[in-house]
Amino acid sequence: MAFKQEPTLSQNQKQSYIPHLVQNVQLLQLNRLELSAFLNNLIVGNPLLDLPESENRLIQRAIKNSASVIEETATSTQSLYEYLKEQVELLYRPTYLRELIFWWINQLDHKGYVTKDIDEAVKETGATSVQVLDALTLLQQLDPPGIGARGLQECLMLQTERITFSPPIAYIILEENFERLTERKWKQLAEIYTVTEKEVRAVLDFVQTLSPHPADAFQPSYTPFILPELSITFEDGEMTVKETKYKTPLLSFNTAYYTELKEHKNKTIDQYIAEKKKEYENLQAGLEKRKETILRVGAAIAKHQYAFFVDNQNGLVSLQLNDLANELQLNESTISRAVRDSYVQTNTGTYELKSFLSRRSADGSSQDKVERHLVSLIEQENKAKPLSDQLLADELKEEGLTLSRRGVTKYRQKLNIPSSTQRKTVD
Repeated sequence: MAFKQEPTLSQNQKQSYIPHLVQNVQLLQLNRLELSAFLNNLIVGNPLLDLPESENRLIQRAIKNSASVIEETATSTQSLYEYLKEQVELLYRPTYLRELIFWWINQLDHKGYVTKDIDEAVKETGATSVQVLDALTLLQQLDPPGIGARGLQECLMLQTERITFSPPIAYIILEENFERLTERKWKQLAEIYTVTEKEVRAVLDFVQTLSPHPADAFQPSYTPFILPELSITFEDGEMTVKETKYKTPLLSFNTAYYTELKEHKNKTIDQYIAEKKKEYENLQAGLEKRKETILRVGAAIAKHQYAFFVDNQNGLVSLQLNDLANELQLNESTISRAVRDSYVQTNTGTYELKSFLSRRSADGSSQDKVERHLVSLIEQENKAKPLSDQLLADELKEEGLTLSRRGVTKYRQKLNIPSSTQRKTVD
């Protein structure tokens, strides 16, 4: 198999600190249009930041020109339930604990908070308190950060623990003295944690950037265009994964204006431009990380799904978040963000990267593969004597795919295929 990825990337570990949540996590979860709008908003508040002149022209042209190489696509927003369900199915095999996670998902309100406590969960599910708490903990580890919280305080704590460069005392203050923080009792908190009042104020500044309602991002919206950041091409049998013109834009630094302000030799101005320069450096590092991550994840997916890209009639191989996380040495949450709303352009169409993650059946087979075999069996069956779900399970087993009768029923219903009785035709 010939395979090439462009450009050449090297791996190194580097910790970046981006204040006020302008960080790698946020940049990665923005789609390409949102990223452009986000950067343009930042430039308004930082005179040292510049975007390439081509960036706005590129985006505006894509939006206005429906005949461009961009697919004009009206995409319905994925519901919060669908997004969480997808993560659970990708991360966990069918177990009782997974069923409890789904139970908790069904208890979420419009804000993303759970509406039942542990005692109620035990009473309604019949599970032990340990089991329902374990399931809730697993739900709270999913995206969006803060999901499954039992209140505002826990929601903010869940988000804070996911951010490695949050203020060091932020989590413990939220846990132990949330009310004092909201009441702005700076002096008391400074004495309790042996820090300065400025450090305590920084915690509140940080907390105010967090989302009090994790489910807000899943309100109905409309995405008019898909901008593929990656493309896959073949030449002489060699597959190449590379960035398109819609790749992550990098910033430039307004050196001339920086030098002009520096010449004033004013302490206040010096502090201001130092902060703005640091903001540029951190933001640029975050953009470079986003760019690198999407390319690495896209290249890894292309390598695993090579057969599909050669011929899209070939099924997807079994590929999960943890497979990519182990291979690329990235967190599963990072992979999850990288594949959501990131698109790759191929000679057969434009696809979202997450569509190439195929869930596994109980025996480890790709669910995509199972679905294709099931459809094939039903298409070839004798319509006068259609196969029952049990017979379909038996046929699949002969092909090396282990699936129970109930499993076949679920797949069939998911594919909107009628039962054997309904499929029966009489000559």
